Amino acid sequence: MIIGIPKETKKNEVRVALIPKHAAQLTKLGHKVFVEKGAGEGCKFSDADYEKAGAQIKDSVYDSEMIVRVKEPPLNTIRKNQTVMGYLHIEKGQNPPLLNKLLTQNATSYAYEEIRDNKEERLVNLGVEAGIVGMYEGLRLYGNILEKNNIKNKLKLLRPIQEYYSVEKIFATLSKSNIENGVNVYIFGKGRVSKGVQEILKYSSIKANVLYRNKTAFIERYLPKADIIVNAIDWYPNEPHIIKRGMLKLMKKTAVIVDISCDRNGGVETCIPTTWEEPTYSVDGITHFCVDNLPSAIPRDASMHLSQMIIPHVIKVAGNDGYSNGIMTKEGIFEYAKRKSSVSEIEKQPLVIEEIA
Repeated sequence: MIIGIPKETKKNEVRVALIPKHAAQLTKLGHKVFVEKGAGEGCKFSDADYEKAGAQIKDSVYDSEMIVRVKEPPLNTIRKNQTVMGYLHIEKGQNPPLLNKLLTQNATSYAYEEIRDNKEERLVNLGVEAGIVGMYEGLRLYGNILEKNNIKNKLKLLRPIQEYYSVEKIFATLSKSNIENGVNVYIFGKGRVSKGVQEILKYSSIKANVLYRNKTAFIERYLPKADIIVNAIDWYPNEPHIIKRGMLKLMKKTAVIVDISCDRNGGVETCIPTTWEEPTYSVDGITHFCVDNLPSAIPRDASMHLSQMIIPHVIKVAGNDGYSNGIMTKEGIFEYAKRKSSVSEIEKQPLVIEEIA
């Protein structure tokens, strides 16, 4: 099969789906791998690195039988009967134009976010990286807000995360920064995103409060104390909002909401996905940070991890027409079985607040 690895088209998205090491695995299996010129440069993988792996460098790869990319494909790049793999974000009805295009083109598409094990755990997940980036930028943003209000703080000394390039440099910087522990951070969620958030706080010597329960009265008790709220909970249509717009009036005007899950009008009712060019907006005086491609800020680390996770599935898709894990569309049919959830199931979750040093 001819497998194309395109250069990402979203602004400031410089990750690459497959690194040279994994492109080599495909060529050794007899597949042809076409890599768009410069696809890996943003994460320091050169065209020469891919050529050494047996790939061919092309000006365009979109006519390949199979496309393996990071983010959603531009609509005009999807070919008839093509196979497409990427973070598609169509399972909750988020992108009707993309879904319709995949269906009308009879494309076979796979969404990384829906590749799961037999316990329904996601097998392709950059949640830790998203948590690291989101929490770091949340701290930096909060520091800037304090500075504008003439409140001295050490957070304002943090540089934009893209300047560090790697997770190790971010952690090293935070360890040396001696940030005073006076920031109240509340995290919704305890999964991989939350783990990344807590890593940043650990190196910053800031205690985190992790909230596991979606219950309005419980949440409202803590909002007035919060300096930074971090949403790290998956949200699906018909589930209740975790933070409703009416709750914002309970928060300090210097507070920040960092919505890493980033579902429009989702867990955070006032969430509107943003970009790195314009990462923030304000609703009722509360600053929101809702960038929807956070791992792109640490492109090399994120690309290496993503490539490692997806390569077993890329190999199976390329070699087996019947592979179904993560399948979204095939032969004009929307194959995805929508996840079912109910308010009653959510209400059964334990009411817990945990302080983590």
